[in-house]
Amino acid sequence: MLNYNGNINIESNRSILEHLANEMIYEIFEFLDYYDVYNGFCSLNQRFQYLVLYSSVPIKINTPAVSKSKFQDYHRNIVIPNKHRINILSLSNPFAVDIVLSPPRIILDFVCLETLILDNISMENLKKIFYELMFLPNLHSLVLNLAEYVQNLNDIFSNIFCLPKLKYGKITYRIRIDQDLSGVYFSRFHCSPIETLIINGPFPNDSLNNLLYHFPKLHHLSINYVTASRVENSETHATSLLKH
Repeated sequence: MLNYNGNINIESNRSILEHLANEMIYEIFEFLDYYDVYNGFCSLNQRFQYLVLYSSVPIKINTPAVSKSKFQDYHRNIVIPNKHRINILSLSNPFAVDIVLSPPRIILDFVCLETLILDNISMENLKKIFYELMFLPNLHSLVLNLAEYVQNLNDIFSNIFCLPKLKYGKITYRIRIDQDLSGVYFSRFHCSPIETLIINGPFPNDSLNNLLYHFPKLHHLSINYVTASRVENSETHATSLLKH
């Protein structure tokens, strides 16, 4: 709101915001990252502090682009007290994974977690937490972006099969140029409940039918490209979208 000099009247705008119902304020919060909600609203007054800190409304956590020391403060003041409220957790750098998911069993405290996004994660860290992810009752979406070259695709897919509630999976990985992909073996696993699977990386052609067989609920499959074994053919087949 402008005053008679044409300047923004901060106190008037604050007054308008304070007259909004709690439900409407929570709707506003849904469009913001919780980091911004905490920094922007928590110190306004006692009412907003209560709405930010003591609500039962689910929240989404994205890793802020800050230094490690500032993220440690963010983790201590925001993430830890709200583990039970977080339904979307996005970690985009290695030290964030080390801080938030250490020890790995702490992920079990994220009882409302529905979507987990791990960007630039190492295979070592991924293996540490996969077992714990099996016991999250609401985890239905998993997005992985592997930091280093993948040596064996079975290390990824065998663990995904162990997640009983998963409906959506997106995996991004790289292999070395001179690496010959071995097949992915699904025969020892039960069928996966995944309905949408996006693979951003090379996938061996001789494992494609086996993949479709063990993902019977699959509605959407996207593979970056399918590669033939060097023994059979050195040609790379581009596959942009498959539906089953």
